[in-house]
Amino acid sequence: MLWQYQVIQVLFALIPFWIDISLGQVLFENSNTHSSDASCLTPDGRRGNCIRWTKCININQKLTWDQLRPFLCGFAGTEPNVCCPSIFPPEISSPPLDRISPVNNNSRTENITSEHKPILTLPKTNPSESSDKDGKPSFLPDDCGLSAFTDNRVIGGRKAEKGSWPWMVVIFQVKRSGFKSSDCGGALVTANHVITAAHCAVKRNTITPLDPKRLMVRLGVHDLGNANDSDAIDIGVDAVRIHERYDPRVHRNDIAVIRLSQLAPFSNSTSPVCLPYDSLRNEDLSGKSSTVTGFGLTSVNGSYSDVLMEVSFDIQDQEMCRRTYASDLRITNEHLCAGTLDGSKDSCQGDSGGPLVTFGKRKRYYLIGIVSFGKKCALPGYPGVYTRVTEFLDWLTLNLAN
Repeated sequence: MLWQYQVIQVLFALIPFWIDISLGQVLFENSNTHSSDASCLTPDGRRGNCIRWTKCININQKLTWDQLRPFLCGFAGTEPNVCCPSIFPPEISSPPLDRISPVNNNSRTENITSEHKPILTLPKTNPSESSDKDGKPSFLPDDCGLSAFTDNRVIGGRKAEKGSWPWMVVIFQVKRSGFKSSDCGGALVTANHVITAAHCAVKRNTITPLDPKRLMVRLGVHDLGNANDSDAIDIGVDAVRIHERYDPRVHRNDIAVIRLSQLAPFSNSTSPVCLPYDSLRNEDLSGKSSTVTGFGLTSVNGSYSDVLMEVSFDIQDQEMCRRTYASDLRITNEHLCAGTLDGSKDSCQGDSGGPLVTFGKRKRYYLIGIVSFGKKCALPGYPGVYTRVTEFLDWLTLNLAN
């Protein structure tokens, strides 16, 4: 079924559609997902049920995303469904990877039993087995979200103190001539993974990922105009993973993971931000203070900033945001709205993909949003819209575990 989603996405990309939304293009929502518990065939021809991967009792818990992909048969919201096998050859506990082929969904199902050995391996999400006491997967760094500045201190913003946001990165596209250009930021979450917006990691007006060889990530940077910044580190990109349901039309699933070509050395100027696997996952964030950082425009008609900027504001009420954008596109639980309604504080062009963080328990910062889009820049009455990270934690678990 995966090829069908890809074909649908390509067809959608060819439909001309535009509204006055900045920091990304308007998406057309793809509702053609495979329903849970439908019949399917596994890649090696066995019968199974199309269910959420976290509910497949016959799945071992260590498979990478690339190995899992052929077993995909749809999505339940943002969680992937897999064709969970119900018939197992007694002599096989784990099929060789070279036997994996596209999923076929034209057969009946049988009840799944727990008497057989697993044939797949996936990242564990059960906190009692693979996570710390906050529910964080064990492969994520413990020393995250730490800043030299722990107080709650772009448009309406100010220059950040050097070293205050050590997870902030700048994503560059490198031309064949060697010229580097950047319109996007991102957040370092492990020693070799950066989270950014999907629209920052695809070719313009397409859903095709950018060539990793033409990308470079700069970490520890405070002043882009300072060629002698000793804290800045440039690292190449090994792979780009776009959310499978990103579709350039309604800003749904605007999230991507970039894998660095080498491990980032942690220091006071370079360290990861925490992901909200703890109580923030189910918390109503409305009214909570947050901070966004970036090198984007500092005024509506102004210039880009060489120095990292920061601006703090509250998360806006979700229902209010839905009503505000109702005539433009549908705001869902995958979105998070933040900024001041008078237009005095907002993110803007050049801030795309950058982190929106909140100061949480244990005196650490947590990544709760990714700069996605807005109504122009700081237009009064319209808060900025961010990809809500808590809605994509299962997807991130899959894509950060390898």
